[in-house]
Amino acid sequence: MYRKAIKDIKAFEQLIADQKIDKSAPKIGLEQEICIVNTELEPAKGALQLLDDLDLPEYTNELALFNLEVNGQPLLLEGDCFSRAETELLRLLKEGSTAAKRREMRLLLCGILPTLQYRHLAFSYMTPIKRYKVLSKMLADLRGDKFEIYLQGVDELIMSLESVLFEACNTSFQLHLQIHPDEFREKYNWSQLIAGPVLSACTNSPLLFGRELWSETRIALFKQSLDTRSSKNHLRKKLPRVYFGEGWLQGPPAELWKNELMRFPLLLTSDDFEDPMLRLQENKVPDLRAIRLHNGTTYTWNRLCYGPFGDNPHLRIECRYLPAGPSVVDEIANFAFWVGLMEGQPEDLQSFWHKLDFRIAKDNFIKAARTGMDSVFNWLGQSIPAKDLLVKILLPIAEQGLQRKGISTKDIERYLGVIRERVQKEQTGAQWQIKTFRNLTQKQSRSIALKTMTHQMTEYQQQNIPVSQWTINGYNDAHHVDFAQHQPLRVEDLMSTDIFIVRAEDSLALVKQIMNWKNIHHVPVENKKGNLIGLITDGIIARSKLSDQDQCLAKDIMITEIITADAKDSVEKAASLLNKHQLSCLPVTYEGKLVGILTDKDLKKLNLLAPTAKVP
Repeated sequence: MYRKAIKDIKAFEQLIADQKIDKSAPKIGLEQEICIVNTELEPAKGALQLLDDLDLPEYTNELALFNLEVNGQPLLLEGDCFSRAETELLRLLKEGSTAAKRREMRLLLCGILPTLQYRHLAFSYMTPIKRYKVLSKMLADLRGDKFEIYLQGVDELIMSLESVLFEACNTSFQLHLQIHPDEFREKYNWSQLIAGPVLSACTNSPLLFGRELWSETRIALFKQSLDTRSSKNHLRKKLPRVYFGEGWLQGPPAELWKNELMRFPLLLTSDDFEDPMLRLQENKVPDLRAIRLHNGTTYTWNRLCYGPFGDNPHLRIECRYLPAGPSVVDEIANFAFWVGLMEGQPEDLQSFWHKLDFRIAKDNFIKAARTGMDSVFNWLGQSIPAKDLLVKILLPIAEQGLQRKGISTKDIERYLGVIRERVQKEQTGAQWQIKTFRNLTQKQSRSIALKTMTHQMTEYQQQNIPVSQWTINGYNDAHHVDFAQHQPLRVEDLMSTDIFIVRAEDSLALVKQIMNWKNIHHVPVENKKGNLIGLITDGIIARSKLSDQDQCLAKDIMITEIITADAKDSVEKAASLLNKHQLSCLPVTYEGKLVGILTDKDLKKLNLLAPTAKVP
């Protein structure tokens, strides 16, 4: 396989040397990743059924069964190409939505689905295609351990998983721009420089599992979800398979592929590779499949793409860092903004990379992912707030670039206007989600708030309204009651996840103080492995006949025969358990781990009364 990949690189260099790379008018293209949700707005395993129903070549599967991808047709970069791209994407999404509705599902565009739960990353949610299983196993073998994520923003998130399905949390809107081969180095370096500022205006993934993390959490999550590095060799420098880059491109584009082949082990192989040098001798276009296959398992945010189509193959830069959503018009505006910047690169910045430290561009990118529109960037040696950089410098460059390519005035005004309004109002998708989520959680559980917010997102998307015009919705009693009455509520929708726990060896005096300080009536007991082993309530303490409680330990008084609930249980079943066993709370567990507590008071928040019927 390595020999085949090396041969492909040599053939690629020969194509460039022989001037056989397409130099005609550039084309643009897009890839739209989509979330599939059920009537409860949670991930639905509907991808394969929808693909069968649709039978459209533009639709294809993704890693998880709750994702789909739409591939747009290439368009010449001219005239009204962006409005045509929007019309075509809306048409395809409408067909997909119609098929989904027949199966009681919906399609949603968002960087990370707000209602996603850890249980949705089980192996049963992986698309049953050999390539995905092989890729997951190979990456896990290279890592030698579970995949772990640790993300820190307003909240923190620490989790592990045995497969690469953390990657399936991400959905993106990927952009393609054909590049003249003689300009590739300058254009690629420019794409790296503008990445941070562009991302800051387009963030749409601030929440994961109900935690507030980065403005564009996808960036960190994607990197960690495929990271095969080990702490055993912590003194050696080793790149993750998802990375921004380590320096400016100094030579021809083949350097990018050479670097990937040297840095990263091959993961996938095949038996049907052609001889690229023989194809060149026959004056035919080689497909370079071996190196392209490897390129598909290494993930730079700006990626070199080779298209072996027609008489002359072409080169593209693929922009991979932008999220799906918030609406189609927002996405096409992002597309036009990025393409305009790429084509509007000022002449005096053609060789900026000779004097500028690459780490500035990399730092800007991480800043944008973390703090979005609140970032302050280093732009060519000056510190500039994101809003000022975007409005005063980059939007004019993008406008000039689009004009230079003959894009219609109507398209330029429409799509750059969407970006301008979004930036001036300081309301990206991420900012809208955070403000709405915080307002809703003032009187709702996180789970209900996430579903309510997701419902609002679907409504705005169906009307194709730009996110700058979405209202910041807070808690509304009428809407809240309507939502509760029309959605089957589960334990996870009402349970509390902010739990105070103790260990079996902890003092009972500490337990009593925790109850007193926090005004709570239940304290779970865990062992060193984090498994639930007991429960102490104020009723148990009051009924205890221990003579000197303050000298006792938690294990002396805790009950060990615990009735628990599953997060997926209906609230009616939970209420019935509370009635049947005369309990005031139910610990909620997942795979033996405590994930929440549901109390009798929780069931009254939505005017839900515990049923009298008993559920086995």
